[in-house]
Amino acid sequence: MVDNLKISKGNNYKKVLETIFYLVLASPALFLLINNYPKFLVISFLVVMLISLIFFFKKRVITSYHAKILGLLLIIYLYLIFSFLLSNQRFIDLFKYSFLRNDGNFFFCYIMFFVLAVPFFNYKRLSNVYFKFLFIVFCGFSLFAVFELLSKVSVFTIRMKYNTDDIFVALNFAHNATGSVYAMVSLFALVFLLKEKTIKYKFVYLVVFIICVAGLFFTKSRGSYTGFAAGLVFILWMHFRSVKKFLIALGALIICFIPVVYLTGTWNRILQIFDFKEVNTAARFTYWAKAWYLFTKSPIFGIGFGRQNDIFPVLYDKLKGIPGLFAFYLHPAYFFNDSQAHNSYVQFLAETGVIGLGLLLLFWVLCFGILIRAYNSKHSSDFGKKIYLCGLGSIVALFMLSFTENYMSATTVMSCISIVNSLAIGLAWQENARRLNFTAISE
Repeated sequence: MVDNLKISKGNNYKKVLETIFYLVLASPALFLLINNYPKFLVISFLVVMLISLIFFFKKRVITSYHAKILGLLLIIYLYLIFSFLLSNQRFIDLFKYSFLRNDGNFFFCYIMFFVLAVPFFNYKRLSNVYFKFLFIVFCGFSLFAVFELLSKVSVFTIRMKYNTDDIFVALNFAHNATGSVYAMVSLFALVFLLKEKTIKYKFVYLVVFIICVAGLFFTKSRGSYTGFAAGLVFILWMHFRSVKKFLIALGALIICFIPVVYLTGTWNRILQIFDFKEVNTAARFTYWAKAWYLFTKSPIFGIGFGRQNDIFPVLYDKLKGIPGLFAFYLHPAYFFNDSQAHNSYVQFLAETGVIGLGLLLLFWVLCFGILIRAYNSKHSSDFGKKIYLCGLGSIVALFMLSFTENYMSATTVMSCISIVNSLAIGLAWQENARRLNFTAISE
């Protein structure tokens, strides 16, 4: 009996440690809405990276599914560094916080694809904890925003009187950052709602979905609305695979959105999506024109990674090379700030040319291919299909979002998307490995 008691205590102690372990690994989900205090997200990333490195050096293995994409991602990293140095920027600046937070945040955003490639944990369990964290945190912030809006007391989540409207920013610097990640979490909640088979939990995810969508609308971020709409249409189609059911579900959601749109006061912002003369929209056309002009001067390699915000029209004659083929901006003046082309496609074309953008798009196509095969597999678990569809929907939404901001390098939303897709890819590998092992044992 004493031995049994010791074993029981040992098992309980082990379970507590495992719980803490997974909570730590999922902790980046807690800090997506507080980029005014970026050290929290950075520290959580560093902790997870350290744990991953320890296990990697111990076992020296990554999943075979991650191996299919990490080689390409490493090539992208090296290409961006090469482009950075070739445009006469200093090697030491690659390690500056101001660079990694602004011009070079791509390196930080995608690092989780490497970190979570090491199979030192159960992908299903970590995915479960990570999504629970997301839903709890984002619902909490949304509800607090409702309280602030109703009480007319701005404590910290609401920025008052923005273009005559109050906007929800949480603890982020910009409403677009908040809106983009709320678009993603709202899509995740929709997937869990559609795929859940238990009535009790369906109701829970319905509530989570409504609260997160309200938070999304409160941000007044038009680009986030379009990204959410694209992801929603894709998710509904992938779930139903029937024109009739798809249209019925889409119509039902639109009807449900009407009171949410009315209560959040976002109707005018939605209409402004189609107003190309609106100040912010008109400004974007100017940013895109500049980036496109720089691309035409150096279409193959771009003018240099991180250089788009360093050059102004009066300095266009400083481009060195063969204009129309390749030309780099070599002037030794560097501005590490959040200025960008407000469009990922022209941003990467301007700075890295067709090669840089092509490599990045190919990376996401490969991720999409892994997940679509896993989602369509008859051997995938119900939980697995949830995570795979979350990853797929986030990629579709990202491609739409990226027309209005450089979201493919945006820390807040890309931190979320990178983790979700890396977890989904790991889970696909894990489920396939277990199936093959079971098949081998059966035979």
